[in-house]
Amino acid sequence: MEIDYVALVICAVISLVSAVTSIKRLSAARIIEDTPTSKIRSAHQGYVELVGIAKTGPESLLLSGLSQTPCLWYRYKIERYESSGKNSNWRSIESTTSSQPFTLTDGSGECYVMPERAEVSTARKRSWEGNSRHPAKISSRGLFSKRYRYTEEMLCAEDIVYVIGLFETRHPPSITAARDSEMAKILAEWKQDYDSLINRFDRNGDGEIDLQEWELVRTEARRHLENTPSLAPVNTISYSPSRRQPYIIASSEPESLSRRYRWQAFGLLLVSIVSATALVWMIIPK
Repeated sequence: MEIDYVALVICAVISLVSAVTSIKRLSAARIIEDTPTSKIRSAHQGYVELVGIAKTGPESLLLSGLSQTPCLWYRYKIERYESSGKNSNWRSIESTTSSQPFTLTDGSGECYVMPERAEVSTARKRSWEGNSRHPAKISSRGLFSKRYRYTEEMLCAEDIVYVIGLFETRHPPSITAARDSEMAKILAEWKQDYDSLINRFDRNGDGEIDLQEWELVRTEARRHLENTPSLAPVNTISYSPSRRQPYIIASSEPESLSRRYRWQAFGLLLVSIVSATALVWMIIPK
């Protein structure tokens, strides 16, 4: 019996990838179950789990890429229906994921969520079909032939959001250091217009700024900084460099999320076993 090596390779790849992904899903489920939920105010520095309400950050709301819906995060995919002979399938031709941070608040504090490199799972998912590459455009040609499929996912303000990732508190420089830095900027700016500086602070009329007059310059610069507000520490949660610490953002409770991951791990394990069985069946001589 002649062996189909292409089929062997396909079965081997499917079995291996499914097994590895199944292990990762099971590991993520266990991490979610074993990591206690922290409050933002008392969260330790490192890998933590947070649950709160999504809010806008310093930036304004985003508009989702396809439906132009106001949101905090979005991801979309556009597929085109292609057929060749007896074969037909949907092929992805465009996809985009937003990376703008948003704020998570749990009543004890606020934390900036950095969605870049996160595995995001949201209940706000919609799919529909159309006859043009972008749903905002309508083509008169083939009006009733829906050859494009659009999938859009979003996180919106006031959504309950679960996040597990690397928590860090970034402290601003001390008030003294911050004011010294700002004073240096002011003095450097004033020095660029030296003639104006002479007119304002040259008390003895010699056309130079001596040590006593320079102290007057510094005193005036300090006066400009009297109303400088103190900067509060900033909390962020982002991707962890450790491969054993998944970065997950989801609009679901941790219990349902871990349960879903376990079912996915079970399904992928079945796929791996079936593919491995088919591989062995093709190898064993008949």
